[in-house]
Amino acid sequence: MKDSKKKADKIIYGNIYTVDKKQPRAEAAAIKDGKFIYVGDEAGAKEYLGEGTEELRYKSGMILPGMGEGHGHVNPGGTEALYMVNLFPVRTLKEYRDLLKQHIEAHPEFDVVLGTGFVPIPDFEANGPNADMLEGLTDKPIIIADIDHHSYWVNHAAMDRLGINKDTPDVSDGIIVRNADGTPTGHFREGAMDLLKALTGYSVEQYKKAILYFQNEYLSHGETLVLDPIVNWDNTDNFAEACHQLDVEGKLRMHIYGAHQVFQAEGHDPIKEIEHAAEVRKRTKGRMFDLSNIKVQVDGTFPGNPATAYMKEPYSDPWSQEHHHRGQLRFDPETLTAVFKKSHELGMSVHVHAIGDGALAFALDAAEKALAVTGPADYRDAATHLQVVDPVDIPRMAKLGFVAVTDPHWFDMDPDYFRMTASALGEERAENQMPMKSFFDAGVVVTSASDYPVINPAYPLIGIQKGVMRQLPGRPETLLGANERVTVEQMIEATTLNEAYQMKCDDRLGSITVGKEADLVVLGTDITACAPEHIQDAPVLATMVGGDLVYDNSPK
Repeated sequence: MKDSKKKADKIIYGNIYTVDKKQPRAEAAAIKDGKFIYVGDEAGAKEYLGEGTEELRYKSGMILPGMGEGHGHVNPGGTEALYMVNLFPVRTLKEYRDLLKQHIEAHPEFDVVLGTGFVPIPDFEANGPNADMLEGLTDKPIIIADIDHHSYWVNHAAMDRLGINKDTPDVSDGIIVRNADGTPTGHFREGAMDLLKALTGYSVEQYKKAILYFQNEYLSHGETLVLDPIVNWDNTDNFAEACHQLDVEGKLRMHIYGAHQVFQAEGHDPIKEIEHAAEVRKRTKGRMFDLSNIKVQVDGTFPGNPATAYMKEPYSDPWSQEHHHRGQLRFDPETLTAVFKKSHELGMSVHVHAIGDGALAFALDAAEKALAVTGPADYRDAATHLQVVDPVDIPRMAKLGFVAVTDPHWFDMDPDYFRMTASALGEERAENQMPMKSFFDAGVVVTSASDYPVINPAYPLIGIQKGVMRQLPGRPETLLGANERVTVEQMIEATTLNEAYQMKCDDRLGSITVGKEADLVVLGTDITACAPEHIQDAPVLATMVGGDLVYDNSPK
């Protein structure tokens, strides 16, 4: 297909997989002013040659549209790499303390010591870590997020600076873990983390450096489009402002869409927060950045003590069975319905965190009630994570136009972790975790995500491979749900065109189609023809955004 006999700035030759159903394969694509003006055979492309046209020929491998990420936290990911200590590589309290000590000594300029990556370890007590374990390291506040970013571990200095003590009231959407006398232990879960947010933020300039750090790494792996699901991680607009400034300066070369998270809890008014997000969107929207979504975290996560992901039926461990514990909802039905209505009125999609099957059903109920008032439209609301899903709710997602933002990066299941989830869920729910094929089969638009930096690195090709294999190469014991495997073609669609659909930019991104922006990635291997276990090994030779090579490692 062609636009007109314009002379091209660039012509790309190679094995082009367009992800355009009208023309799935091509030999050449011509680019003018950052857009595709021709996609077709090589002979046709020659008509667009002019004086100064640059020709790029790739004799092997394949060319894909730029790849995307439907739920990746650019915000904490970049800042973690530059400014925080990462505890995930080690597994004992002594090693945690050693890494913290090294970080503190290396960064005397930080007024607050921030970190990430702790997991349940044998050194922790039943209720998790506590402030006493961090004593003697520094007089400065220490705040460490767990690997899932659903809890904080803090020292006494952090609580003292913020006036958190036994008189601090409990919060409705989280857990302040307490000692027998009521004093906080230093472990804050879910909505209780909000009590510490005042110490966790960064300046606009610091965020700009973090965004560029992430951008440079992920452009080199073919990622050109990402949804950051919590731009207000620190309860400020600094991250959105940083994206806007980089966009204006011409330094933002990756399309970043953002979601502003709203809460129903003490000190929050979700409707006013949505209105604020809409105002921020107007002020910051540009060619490469758009704060287009409202994020709601309907439930929490699991395992945990107790687990906070919201289930239709109680968890399977003895305590949960005794107390009929199903997890925790962070919204009531009326408020969540109002969130959908207000977001839609202001032209914003709703991005729902739903790990448990009860949380997904709850969100779909609220969306259905909202649509009964506002009427159907192209809202493209999405549910993400979808770790436990009741099959009866999948057709409901299709009917309501929900996008399934799946996490293929989670699909291989380490045996130890599977045993832990099975003890919480029971064997049947554990065996059926994280569906994907079922969504495709029901006609739901499916996208690929990682929850970066919970998964790090989270390169798109790794996600494609895991969606196809659902296990680690050579490790059949990590296989989870063989019946939910999908094809490499479906994974490519989920990682390109469907990502653009989710973010309402499929009219200009997501496929190699005449009229769309010239975003593409050149791979050294045809991943539709190689063995599945080698998909992630395909070298990224080049990445193009808007007709410009933003990464080039092609053989010279």
